Order: sequence, then C-alpha cells, then structure tokens
Amino acid sequence: MQEEMIRIIHNGPVIHVVNNNSAARNALSPGFITGFTELLDGLAADRAAGRAAARAIVLSGAEGFFCSGGNLDGLKTRSQGDYELRRSNVDRINRLIMAMRGSALPIIAAVEGGAAGAGVGLAMACDMICAAEDAFFMASYVKIGLTPDGGLTPFMTEAMPRWLLAQLAFTGDKMPVRRLYDMGVVNELTKQGAAESTALAMAERLAGGPAQAIAQAKQLIASARQNPLSEQLEIEAHTVAGALGSRDGKEGIAAFLENRKPDFS
Repeated sequence: MQEEMIRIIHNGPVIHVVNNNSAARNALSPGFITGFTELLDGLAADRAAGRAAARAIVLSGAEGFFCSGGNLDGLKTRSQGDYELRRSNVDRINRLIMAMRGSALPIIAAVEGGAAGAGVGLAMACDMICAAEDAFFMASYVKIGLTPDGGLTPFMTEAMPRWLLAQLAFTGDKMPVRRLYDMGVVNELTKQGAAESTALAMAERLAGGPAQAIAQAKQLIASARQNPLSEQLEIEAHTVAGALGSRDGKEGIAAFLENRKPDFS
C-alpha cells in the first residue's frame, strides 16, 4: 500500500514524481515521504559515484490536486501520543525538504488545484513552480489549531512581506496563485490542466543544459541568503573559475563563438 502512494516515472533524463494519494487530495503519506526521500538519496549517491543519468525532476499530485498537507487521521493519532510521536512525521517531512534543497537536480513543482498546509512548503521547496491559474495556496494549519511546518514560514518569508504572511498564517485563507505569480513566486501561470505539461517541458529544457552549472547555481542561490556580500563574492569567483575550466564551460563558449548549439550531454 505504501508503494502505491508515489509514482516515479522516468522520461529519459527527466524524472516525474507523482504524489498518488488522490482519495485524500494527495495528503502527505509515509509512503510518499519515504519514497521521494529515498529517490533523492539514491540520485545523490549516483551523482557522487559518477553514474548520474537524471538531470531534472517534476513533482505533481494525482488527479488534479497538488497536496492537501498532513493527513488528518494521522494527525489525530499523533495528537494523542507523547512529544516524540507528535513530531515524528514532521521530522520525516523536514528530512524530505532538506533532501530537495540539497539535491543537485532542479526540481519543478506542477501545481493543479491547490496546495495546503505542508503542501505549500513542499511546492516552495522546489526550485521553480508552474501552476494553473485557478489553483490556490493556503496556510490552513490555524483552522485546526496548529502552527505552520514543512518549511512554510522560511519559504514564504522569502516570498512576501511579513504582514501578508501573518494574514495567511493567522486566518488560513486561500491565496490565489495569480497573486503569487505577480510576486514572482510562481514561474509559469497556465490554463487549468496544463501545469504538469508546462513543468515537464521546462524540465526537458533544463535537462539539456549544463548539469554542473545548474547544480552550482542552485548552491549559490541558497548560500546567498546567509552569506555576507564579501563571502558570497568569493564563492562566486571560485565557482565561475572552476566552471571556466570545465568541459561544459569550454563547450558552451566554443559553441557561442561558432554560432552553434552547445552539446552539454
């Protein structure tokens, strides 16, 4: 049963991960959390061993809804346990979020329907978001007397003023995805039903790019949030000097000068 909660589809260099719990509007299940975390760990191990084939990931939910957050039956069970039990599932979600942010691969969320609770954190842990114009994001925790988790507060703090985040967290109201698009959080706004195909097309495009440069750019974007300017400039200088001497760097420059498409395979 746990294995049925996640579908992993390999399309050449693109991996399509589907949260497959449509009976519960794709609430986060142990099977999905464990399955996605193990996939990311395996991809990292493949990369370290020099046998990486995947170059981009698309994350979506089954049957037209991205993720409704935590499973209420599971929350009820854990609410009756001790502290360790009450935070156990959150620790598993946090492990997944960290694996997503630490992955060298670009991860693109395809949001149809909506993202609620920890589903918001899951979408915003991705590097890019494609969303249908009728979708919504909702920090729904307060409606059941809980506080945000799953990375919602750090990711949303990057995205919006604290006053707006306070409104979301205090009221649990839906935020139309167009507002997030206008703020630059959502990369592509699509017609209903087209978020997944748009995300897959973007993943194919990124998969044809220089994998090492994209992975290092992802690291630079993450480190820029914490580092002083002088330190970040030093990291940038070190990284670009290495990229200039890499196969992809040399190929990219040569292709540009020769007016041809680069081969980053």
